[in-house]
Amino acid sequence: MPKHDEVPNGPCSNAMTRRQFGLAAAAAGAGLMLPAGSKALADAYPSRTVMIVAPAAAGGPTDTIGRAAAQRLTKVFNQNFIVENKPGASGNVAAQAVARAEADGYTLIVLLAPLAQNTAIYRNPGFHLQQDFKPLAHMASVDLVIAARKDLPVNNLDEFLAFLQKNPGKLSCGSQSPPQMKYLMQTTKVEFTVVPYKGSAPIANDLIAGQIDVGLVPYSDIAQHVDAGSVKVLFTNGPRRVRKLPNVQAVGEKFPGFYFWSWYGLAAPAHTPEPIVQRLRAELATIAKSPDFVAFVEKLGLSPVDEPEKFGDVIAGEISQWKRLVDELNLERM
Repeated sequence: MPKHDEVPNGPCSNAMTRRQFGLAAAAAGAGLMLPAGSKALADAYPSRTVMIVAPAAAGGPTDTIGRAAAQRLTKVFNQNFIVENKPGASGNVAAQAVARAEADGYTLIVLLAPLAQNTAIYRNPGFHLQQDFKPLAHMASVDLVIAARKDLPVNNLDEFLAFLQKNPGKLSCGSQSPPQMKYLMQTTKVEFTVVPYKGSAPIANDLIAGQIDVGLVPYSDIAQHVDAGSVKVLFTNGPRRVRKLPNVQAVGEKFPGFYFWSWYGLAAPAHTPEPIVQRLRAELATIAKSPDFVAFVEKLGLSPVDEPEKFGDVIAGEISQWKRLVDELNLERM
């Protein structure tokens, strides 16, 4: 059985391994009644290179997660999985291309949270995340936190809310997503001044310099500054506490149903044969839970996932939330 931390050398074999046979047998035992042609296709899969499209430029977390998955799938299947970067229009360009690709298992995509948001916000993004794709596995999550300048006289969620209840609008909050901040204010019944930014690095820099009071940033972007004492984390902006910050309260604990996070996962075009989908789901779930991949994800400053097979639920929840927010916050559809 191939190990996830081995790198294959030389040409890849197309022969069916005992691991692949076991997966096919498990699918049959689960009662999957499939056409003979599809079954034969799955047994031979993959017989050539598989392309994983990353809807972002090389070097970022979307690309990195895609390449990590590709490397490990290559080892498992003994066939090449490679990444093609296709940035543009907040990921819409890549999603449109893969939605229209031949659904044979040889074109996959790295999905990320903004694509679910685009499905809700764009009038015609050129794809629908639930209708045009089959989710394969949730691979990693991004923990968003509300961080503060080190000398701000609040240290946690309760103190943050108490301060703003006595001093409405007195804190400035940097964010790349003003709608998220509007949602936070609506949920918590407090008011602060939103300062728009184009990236999380400038937010972190201005927090350190004391130019803004608080900011919404990925924890991975400020972890070193937290360790150095330059900034502090008040609370996480998700449904539950994160393993890297077990003593920091999540806003979703106090306000159930509230969450903002980001995530990465793999998907295939909607009409990809079910036996291929099931094999990819099984292998990716194993990869996502493996100590090797968990350590890799944590080294990136991201969070590993406990239930990669529930990626469809993650996508559905994100789309549902954004559709509701479009109405509740009177967001203009693009």
